[in-house]
Order: sequence, then structure tokens, then C-alpha cells
Amino acid sequence: MRASMGGAHKLRLLTVTLLTGLIGSCVDSSDPNSPSTSASKTAVEAARQAPPSRGIDAEFARLAREIPGFGGMYYDRAGKLNVYATKSLATARGADLTGRLRSLGGTAVQRGLRSGAVTMREAKYDYLQLQGWKSRLGRIFTVKGVVYTDIDEEANRIGVALTRGASQAAVEKVLKAAKVPLDAVRFRRMGAIRPLQTIQDRLRPVPGAAQIVFPAPSEGPGAFFVCTLGFNTRLPGRSGNFFVTASHCSDIQGGDQNTPYYQPFPILSNLPQNRIAVEFSDPAYGNPGGLCFEGFRCRLSDALLASYQTGVSPDRGRIARTTFGLQRIGSLIIDPANPRWRVIGEFPFPFLGETAHKVGRTTGWTRGPVVATCVDVEASGTGFIQLCQDIVHAGVNGGDSGSGVFERAGAGANSDIFLIGILWGGGTDFDGSTVFVQSPMENIEFELGELNTAP
Repeated sequence: MRASMGGAHKLRLLTVTLLTGLIGSCVDSSDPNSPSTSASKTAVEAARQAPPSRGIDAEFARLAREIPGFGGMYYDRAGKLNVYATKSLATARGADLTGRLRSLGGTAVQRGLRSGAVTMREAKYDYLQLQGWKSRLGRIFTVKGVVYTDIDEEANRIGVALTRGASQAAVEKVLKAAKVPLDAVRFRRMGAIRPLQTIQDRLRPVPGAAQIVFPAPSEGPGAFFVCTLGFNTRLPGRSGNFFVTASHCSDIQGGDQNTPYYQPFPILSNLPQNRIAVEFSDPAYGNPGGLCFEGFRCRLSDALLASYQTGVSPDRGRIARTTFGLQRIGSLIIDPANPRWRVIGEFPFPFLGETAHKVGRTTGWTRGPVVATCVDVEASGTGFIQLCQDIVHAGVNGGDSGSGVFERAGAGANSDIFLIGILWGGGTDFDGSTVFVQSPMENIEFELGELNTAP
């Protein structure tokens, strides 16, 4: 959703209502029947035949194929790594399993095993079983009020999030028709996720986190909307400079309409020097990899590329750094002592429990834990589903859409960061705390192509 400029100032924001603590509010289904051995084998076979998964789901499925009985892993609130293994695998000592994981390589080794201590947890299901059942849920978003589907690493279950008024019984009917055991599903209640978007100062060279404004003639004559520039980039083998922001930060979400972008705004006699770029690549929504849900159009990221016009200098590899960051709301004032975050690399996706940060044009620098990974989430009211997205428990509001999301490389005054994605949606829970949704870098580069984001 977008903040309108001109006429009455409108900010069509969603208030998302969550039950206490997303994780603390979760309840398992009460079906006492465990899946039979044949049902388990069928689920594993379904996982092998399903369309390829993305992100952390693909990494964990790879590990489960190499280590039968692997059920996923996550960081708890104390920062300890927890690894799920079925009973047959759990008899192995944690150090032995960790050694086997390290020997396989991949993102799980580079980031998931960086802590020394590993807590072993007995899994009821291995990861391929869960992936197989999740691949059968092609009709689940036909039930009104389904927010997202997930493989919940902390619960070792399939996760299904519903709005407060949604019928769990209707979802269970779909699950039964898909032959997914209810005992393998964990339900949680939250609000619908909607896109977000607002205003600020003129910044040159243009860094990530700067306000951008664009016209939307499809919304009516003179309509302008406000977003945040995510991060600057170059494209291998192509001249010129580009930036990434949210796909819905354009006249029409998905597809190229040559939307122009202004920074910070296009008024004041429509000063030509405020026009900085034009929409370059915004893939259409459809059925990527056969992963979409019935009645919807999908993409792997809510992201687009815009091309800088000649004469406008981007501050490539830099995101504006403000004076402080908190979980609910942070500073909008650029820190004179440390005015920029420096991009030194990218992570393809975050892990559950890691801390993610963003600097947006409305709530500034906010940060919080990743509370769900690789969720398939409906952008409520749009007819779109974003596949394999991540949810962060941190402040957000209208105008923040398009913000670059990142992890810090160090503490204190260290301004080095790793990009992990683009923010596009969110809302507030019942006690006033907020969540935002991001598209991970792996998905963004799969759709937009390879990006050179570091200076």
C-alpha cells in the first residue's frame, strides 16, 4: 500500500493483530493419531516429486537427503543452535551430527553452525516429510483468512497462520483432502499482511534508505506515492547504475510501466533535478516454478530494479545510518559521526532467531528477531502471494516499503553490514509491537538477475 501525495493525505495501512509473541501463541493441532509409516513414505515421495523449493527450505531439504532423519534447525532466544533429528538419528551425539553437517557444506555450515554449542532435539518428522506435505497445499489460500504457510523450524511442524476471523475448520478440511495429518500442522493467529509506504530530505549522492516518490496515473490524475529506496547496485556486463525497491512501489505492481522516481519529491515546480531514475525491470506475477496457489498470482520477491538517469550519482554500497535503532521505532536523523552503513556482502536468506535491521523513511532504523522464514504469504487485497518470504518482529509503518534489510557484521560503531532482503509489508500486533515482511536476497536475484551491491 502507498502513501498518497496531493489532495487529502491518505495512508492506507493495515493493522495486523498477532497473538502474544508469535511463537508463544502457537498451538499444535490436537489430532492424536500419528502418521503411519506408509503415510510418511508417501510424504517423502511427494517431496521428491514436488517443484524445487527455495531459500532455507531448499537448504534443509538438501541436508535431509544427505542425512536421513534431519528435521531442521534454528537459534533459540539464548542464541543457542538447536538441531532437530528423528529418534533414529538423535542417538548420535550432537558433535557427531554437527561434524556430518559441516562435511556437507552450504549456507547451513557458513552461518548455521557458527555457534560452538548444539542442542539436540528429537523430531517427530524429518524435513522431507514436512516438505512433502507442504507441497500438497496448493488450494489452502482459497480459504479466506489464510495469511501464510510455512515449515516451522522451531516446532518441527508445518505452520499455517490465520487471521482472527478465519475458520480453522475450513483449513483442516483442505488439509484432510490433501492427506496432510493434522498432527503435523501448527496453527497461529495473526493479521493479514499488506504492502506498506512516506517522506524526507533530498540526499545526494543517493544512498539506500532515501525517500523516493513516484506518480501513479492508474490511481487518478495527479496521484503520487511514497516509498523507500532499498539499496544501490550495478548489473554485471551492463553499464549504468540501478537501485532496488519494492515492486508495489510503482504505478502497477508487476510488469514494466516506465514509472519515474523522484528524490525526495517531484513538486516545487516539478524541479527536473529531483527526478533520479525510471523503472527498469519489474517481473510479472504468475506461477513461478509451478509453486503458486490456485486462484492467485505469485512471485518470489516484491522487488523491482530502477535505472538511474544520467547525471545522478548513487551512493553505491551505502545505506543511510541514523543515530539509534530500537525495536519499535528508531531515529530518522542521519548520524553525523557514522552517516552510512557499508555493504560488504549479502546473505541469501536469514535464519530463524537472527537479528535483522532496516532503515525506512517513516520509522527509521528498527531491528528485531526473525520469527518466521520462507513463508508463503498473501499480500491481502492484491490477489498476489509472495513465496518464501521472511517475517521480522520489528517496527514498520507506511513509507517504509522498499527498505533494505540487513544483518550487522559487528557491534558498536562498526557500520559493516550484509544485505538479506527488501521490506515490503507488515503491521502491528495487539500490544503495539510490529512485524515486517521481507523478500530474501536469493529470491530477489533469482528474479532480477545477479546484483553487484558492494562498493
